[in-house]
Amino acid sequence: MKNNKIVLGLVIVVCGTVVFVLSHRKSSDANIKLYGNVDIRQVNLSFRVGGKLQKLYFDEGDKVRAGDTVAILDNKPIENKLNQANAQKKLAQVQLNNATRFYNRNINLCKSGNLSRQDCDNILSKKEEAEANLAYVSSVVDEAQTSLDDTKLVAPNDGVILTRIQEEGSILGAGVPVYTLSLNDKMWARAYIDGENLSNVKIGDNVKVFTDAGKVYDGKIGFVSPQAEFTPKNIETESLRTDLVYRIRINITNPDDFLKQGMPVSIEINKNND
Repeated sequence: MKNNKIVLGLVIVVCGTVVFVLSHRKSSDANIKLYGNVDIRQVNLSFRVGGKLQKLYFDEGDKVRAGDTVAILDNKPIENKLNQANAQKKLAQVQLNNATRFYNRNINLCKSGNLSRQDCDNILSKKEEAEANLAYVSSVVDEAQTSLDDTKLVAPNDGVILTRIQEEGSILGAGVPVYTLSLNDKMWARAYIDGENLSNVKIGDNVKVFTDAGKVYDGKIGFVSPQAEFTPKNIETESLRTDLVYRIRINITNPDDFLKQGMPVSIEINKNND
């Protein structure tokens, strides 16, 4: 009788253990764990015109707002060009005024036939030439004004200065990067999923993003690649690196300044996402 009680007790313990393991496995199987990295968009800030770098207003790690002037060039050479263009425009306007007055004084003579056809054509050509010259010089003024405006380098978005590439006094060509700006208005996590679990994820699914420091962020799947690829070497996964996987992008809905470009993260996706 005593032995029967012992056996019955062992059976209960074993059954309980099996139930616990199965329930735990079911709970675990309801989630997919992926590994990836934070992806933050970056932009190289550069002048559209060349010149001498006069002033840098920000350093690495500084926050900037959209519209902030982050650097300026020595604008004296371009100011001189603008002044020259404005002087040429005034001259062109004077020439047009004279040509217009001469045309108006002689148009009736042309209509009455008191001037030769050749003279009338010359009078009209002088007026049209003066009009074209004024239009051309006006475009030169606009171009010089645009170049002058471009001696100020303005941040296109809110962000953080990631790299200060140049120093004051440098002679720069147009398009040479001065700063690298990390845009903090949108942040993503880039991860990879195997084909076996691909059917369990879809765009719009809610996910959790975990950093190694224990911070947790909310996210939504924003992109699932239609093309298979081999797992990148910088991604740690539980499967072999040679497995074919699909890239997914998670839009982090509550980002903050703690997240950094390339930071490793873990992503947990619930298979039962509705």
